[in-house]
Amino acid sequence: MTEQTGDAEPARADGPVPGAAPPDEVAAPPDDTLAAPSDLGAATRRPATSLLTWGTAALVLVIVAALIVIKVTATPPTSTPSAAVSLAPASPSVVKAVTTIPGSVYDTVGVTSSDATLTPPALLRGQPRLTSGGKPDILFVGNEFCPYCAAERWALVAALSRFGTFGDTLYASQSGSDEAFPNTPTFTFYGASYQSKYLAATLVEHYGDQRNDAGTAYAVLEPLTTQEKALLAKYDRRTPGAPGGIVPFVDVANEAVVTGGEFSPSVLQQLNANEIATGLADPTDPATQAIVASANYLSAVICRADGGLPARVCTSSGVTAAAGALGLRP
Repeated sequence: MTEQTGDAEPARADGPVPGAAPPDEVAAPPDDTLAAPSDLGAATRRPATSLLTWGTAALVLVIVAALIVIKVTATPPTSTPSAAVSLAPASPSVVKAVTTIPGSVYDTVGVTSSDATLTPPALLRGQPRLTSGGKPDILFVGNEFCPYCAAERWALVAALSRFGTFGDTLYASQSGSDEAFPNTPTFTFYGASYQSKYLAATLVEHYGDQRNDAGTAYAVLEPLTTQEKALLAKYDRRTPGAPGGIVPFVDVANEAVVTGGEFSPSVLQQLNANEIATGLADPTDPATQAIVASANYLSAVICRADGGLPARVCTSSGVTAAAGALGLRP
């Protein structure tokens, strides 16, 4: 992930609103450190000449054995998260439903939602282009426990699937049981990979859904890079002068940003993932309308970022309706 005006850290490999409760904020946790294994060393008495050969051989064997023990027992540097992770693959029928929503549903819904108030992406102008591998990059930062992130993932998975594929790398998740809108069914982007010839996606779950060892807060799942922190600080603001860090955060190639989610998770309450997925074929379903209208908005700004490709998506009536509502010129 790179802003074209300067160098940035390497991207993470493609691989966590107004209403009843405020969105979650990203807080930098204390750095975790790994204890280094103790240095191996021992003072030995110089052997007599007659015992030198056997003594030397024995010493070599001791050193080799000690090195093997250290290799096996020492904690190596790792990129695994600080929280324990248990991934369950999302139901194939659920994944198929959200990634293959019929074009007629997108076009019928447009940007209309009967039960949910939509907050469309905010357009950015005159900003350095955000890219990865030469393609426009979509950055998502969320927390697994966050209900607003849970809702936004449905729309983002739907939108990104119009431009590329996730394959079988989506895993099931739900928001925290003691959060507002508890247990909202969703996906996690941890462990996911995305492929597209049009764009790249950097999908970050910053905090997981498990508490830390002390039970005082959610544990970090994926630390943010310096550039990701900078983008949050620069663009993730609800009001001028407010600090950045509200999630979910979606940055579409520095062309537009979503801060705090496009719709309230309330529309998904009392539904399980299968019920949400089944409803995605019905343009009159309230949950479907919120998800699809939000996906149309995301698709419109992605089309703006990638030059209007593929045309079958970018010229569809649902996407052109979203572009018109955003004030984007055709």
